[in-house]
Amino acid sequence: MGATSARFAWVKRPDVLMVMTSAPTYVATSEVLKVVSPLDLTPLRFLLAAAVIGAWFAVRKRKLLLRKPDLLKVAAISIVGYGAYGTLLNLGQTTVPAGTVSLLLNTSPVFAFVLGYLVLGERTSPRGILGMGVATVGVVIVTVFGPGELGFDWNSVVILAAALILAAFLICQQPILARVPPVELVFWGCLIGGIATLPTAKYDLQLEQWSRQTVVALLFLVLCSTVLAYSFWNITLSGTSVAEGGSLLFAVPIFSMGLGWLLLGQAPTPASVLGGCIALGGVMLLGRAQNVPHHPDKEEEVMTTPPVTEDVITLSIKQIQADALQDAVLHAANQIGARLATISLWRPSHSDLVRVYSTLPDIYRIGGISAGLGSDWTQQCVVRLESFIAVSPAELQTEAFEHHETLAALRLGAGINAVIQLDGRFLGCLNLMDSPGSYVDDDLKIAQTIADGLAPVLDSISSQMGSVTS
Repeated sequence: MGATSARFAWVKRPDVLMVMTSAPTYVATSEVLKVVSPLDLTPLRFLLAAAVIGAWFAVRKRKLLLRKPDLLKVAAISIVGYGAYGTLLNLGQTTVPAGTVSLLLNTSPVFAFVLGYLVLGERTSPRGILGMGVATVGVVIVTVFGPGELGFDWNSVVILAAALILAAFLICQQPILARVPPVELVFWGCLIGGIATLPTAKYDLQLEQWSRQTVVALLFLVLCSTVLAYSFWNITLSGTSVAEGGSLLFAVPIFSMGLGWLLLGQAPTPASVLGGCIALGGVMLLGRAQNVPHHPDKEEEVMTTPPVTEDVITLSIKQIQADALQDAVLHAANQIGARLATISLWRPSHSDLVRVYSTLPDIYRIGGISAGLGSDWTQQCVVRLESFIAVSPAELQTEAFEHHETLAALRLGAGINAVIQLDGRFLGCLNLMDSPGSYVDDDLKIAQTIADGLAPVLDSISSQMGSVTS
C-alpha cells in the first residue's frame, strides 16, 4: 500500500495538477466563444473566479496579506497578466483552433526563459538549454507544418502577443510571490483584471443562445482552468524559477490537442503529433535540468531581515535547560534538517506561546510572544494535541504560522509544528522550518519523537515561570 501511494504521489504535485487543469482551457474557451463575445468573456471569466476564491477565503476565514507597498505592483500585473492577456487570448481564439492556440501560447516559456535570464539573473544547466531548444522545435513544427484545422492565420499573431505578455507577467509576478500567498495573488489578479476589462465589454451575453454545453464549458473554464489552474501555477512558481515553472506549460498542448480532437473534432495532423512528441521530450529534459534562481545566499538573507514585530518578555532559563533545548534542536537538524528551529512554551493563563529557544535569535527573539494563534490552531494543538506538517509556501499561509513576510524573506516554504505534551497536557511546540518541499510525513514522526523528549524540560521551565509570576 505504501509503495503504491509513493508511486502515484506525483499526481498530487502542484506542477502536475497545473498541467492537468490548464489543458481544458482552450477547448472550454472555444465552446463559450460560440455565443459569448471575446470582450465579454474576459470579465465574465475572471470576476466569477474572483467570487469563487473570495467565497472560499471567507469560509476558511483566511486573512488577506497584500500590503500597501505591493498594491500598485499587484494592480499593474493584474491588468496586464489577466486583463490584457485574457482579452488577447479570447480575440485570437475566435478563429484559431484550440490545439494551435495552446501550442502558440505555450511559446511563452521561451520568452520567460530569456527574460528570466536578463531580468532575474536566473541560470540553467546545459541540459535545460537543450530541453528548451528541443521543446521550441516541437512547437515550431506544429505551428508551421500543421495544415488544416491546425493551420496558421493572422489571429495567431494575436496569440503570440498574448504569449509575450504572459512571459512578462511571469517575470514581474515572481518577486511578489515571495510576499503574497500564491492563491491570494490569483484572487487579486482575477478581481482587478476582470474589473479593468469591464469598459471594453459589450454587455451582450446572449443568454437565450446558451446551451448546456455552453454552461458546462464556462463552469469548467472558471473553476478548473482559472481557480485551480492559476492557483496550482502560482504555487509551483513560488517554489521554483520562472524558467523551470514556465517550461511546464509545454506539456499542456499535448493534452489540449487530445481534448480538441475528442470534443471539438479538431483532429491533429501527423506534423502536430510529431511536433507534440518532440515538445514533450524537451519538457522531460527541462524537468531534469537544474534551474537556479538568483537569490541572496542564506547568510545575506539573515543579515538583511529585521526582527519580527512582537511583544518580548525577559526569561530566566537555567543553563542545563538551555543545553537540553539546544541538543534537541541539533538532533532535529541532523535528522531531518531545519534552517530555522524554535521551541515555544504555552502559557495557559495568557493563551499564548513564549519562545524559549531560537536558532535565529536576532530575528525570532527569545521571549517573543505569539498571541494571535486562532481558534483552529488552538483546537488542533492545545485541545486535540495534534502535530502537523506544511510542505509548500501555500500551506504556510495559515494562522498556525505567523510573520509570513519574514518567512518569505528567508525563503522558508515548509514547516513542521510538533506538539509537546505531558500526560495529556499541552506544554508547547517544536517548530522546524526549511525550504519548500524539504519535509515529508516521515520527518513529522521524527520531529514528534524529539518533541516528546522535550516535555520534562518545558514542564520545568513552565513551573519556574509560574513560581516567578506568583
